[in-house]
Amino acid sequence: MILKTSWNLFDKNGDTIAPDKFEVQESITDFSFDFSLKFQFQTEVSKVFLDIVFQNPIKAWRKFDYSWKKPNDSFLLSNIHSPKILKAHNDLKVVAISTLGCWEYISKGNILRWHFFNPMLSPSLIFDQNDKRHFLQFQAIKAGTKINSGLIWGKGLVEEWARTPHGFIPTLCFTDHSDFDTLKNLQVQRRFFKDIGLRTTKGFFLYDYTHKPENASFEDQESRDELILWEQDGHELAYHALSQSYRGEISEMEFDNFVSPKEIQQVETYIDHGFHPYNYTKQKLGNWEKWYQHMGAKGIQRIWTYVDAGEANYFNLNQINPKNFTWQKMRESSNLARKKGLNRKRLTDLRNFLMYGVSESVLREGKSLGGSFSALKSNPSLSGFSRFTRLGLKFIYESLQPNSIRELLKKSKQVFPVSTFGPLFFDSPNQQSTSIQSFQTLAIRDFDIAFSELALDALKDESGVVIAHTYFAYTGQNHEGRLFEDESWNLRVEAKKGFERVGKMVKEGKLWNPTLREMHSFYKHLEEIEYEKVGEDLRIKNFKGVSRQID
Repeated sequence: MILKTSWNLFDKNGDTIAPDKFEVQESITDFSFDFSLKFQFQTEVSKVFLDIVFQNPIKAWRKFDYSWKKPNDSFLLSNIHSPKILKAHNDLKVVAISTLGCWEYISKGNILRWHFFNPMLSPSLIFDQNDKRHFLQFQAIKAGTKINSGLIWGKGLVEEWARTPHGFIPTLCFTDHSDFDTLKNLQVQRRFFKDIGLRTTKGFFLYDYTHKPENASFEDQESRDELILWEQDGHELAYHALSQSYRGEISEMEFDNFVSPKEIQQVETYIDHGFHPYNYTKQKLGNWEKWYQHMGAKGIQRIWTYVDAGEANYFNLNQINPKNFTWQKMRESSNLARKKGLNRKRLTDLRNFLMYGVSESVLREGKSLGGSFSALKSNPSLSGFSRFTRLGLKFIYESLQPNSIRELLKKSKQVFPVSTFGPLFFDSPNQQSTSIQSFQTLAIRDFDIAFSELALDALKDESGVVIAHTYFAYTGQNHEGRLFEDESWNLRVEAKKGFERVGKMVKEGKLWNPTLREMHSFYKHLEEIEYEKVGEDLRIKNFKGVSRQID
């Protein structure tokens, strides 16, 4: 069945790593293939993958939506959150012994490519002093690190496992950022979610310092009492940095000395906010060990990457389906919204275009131009107009560079790189002594569209997964599908209907709505799943969740 195998290891410069830097062991029997890769020395790697070449094309692939697909189907991927199952040409079922890494099938050449390290398996970034993003392109691997797994196959049935403790249903987990929370709107949010039966991981500020006229924090007694009620209602509380605004040395001291409040459960989730210098994404790229040690000692188990897979629309609510994370699909969704009579500004399309459809340099100039325009609107002046004009010309110049145009045309139908493998949770890179994991999100700003019947039906059909990045309390007019009408804190009718649809699915057992803590705890068990052969059947041997046998 297996024609040949080849290991592909590349260093931080993209050059092939010399064979004396690692050791490979492989063995094959009539029903199994086992392998072990050991790094002999500390090594900086950009990519590591194993190509397994089959003698014949496979017959079918078990996709992330739990359906069999032909081998010529696009995006045949199985990451750690999906069973790795295929049918060989002779109808033998083949499974990975463990859930480690990500499978990809390349029909040209009959290649099963097994990814173990890739920048987009664990998208991680920092922002420089100009707020330009820099993605980590390689990881440091400790000497002695081993990768052990393999394949087994049989003629009988194969067992597949569900991504939720309630079976083969979709998942929607909210992670809400507290930038615009006040005591009043927190109360309205909590009562609404209680009425419709939804829970969230609610970001909060531990300290009260802010540049805004209103704020909510755990330091303020009334806000603290309200946040405690959130936890009592079943929500998780997560740090959103530690304060709304940054005040130099005092904020640094707060970061050094903070402790989880005794009135609530140990806080385990940390979400970067703004561009505070102590943020995860403001450290030196790849040099996070001191930060990891500090946060691990504070009880932090999971951190936000500051990366969204994309912007939720009619077609891409399922975060683990990379197919619809393209600029073309964004445009199609916008056009559909207008056909349905939704009044959506072209500026929203422009913002999405800048976030996902252009180079980092064009994105940076676009952000500067947008900030200048906002400042000019709120405080018109000759100097402000002059700055806006200067930045506008700079943006146009950068956008019309040949490389930018070529990149745009090339990218239109391409999947956004950060969505390539549909990552959800992964080990935060370059840890030496901690076990913190990162999570990637999907931005949901338009609840009318994201929670429409069309989008939710697709999520249900695919048994999809969403870790939503939201701002429930934001009332800016540029978010047309926001939750609140304005600062009267009246709910918008269409958004309310969308959330009620979600709540109805949860109540009917058709959707799992965990906190991030609950979801992460369950997904840690997925990492432990292993398969064994019992007779001719392929069975799971260490998973207490829901599973079923398929032919």
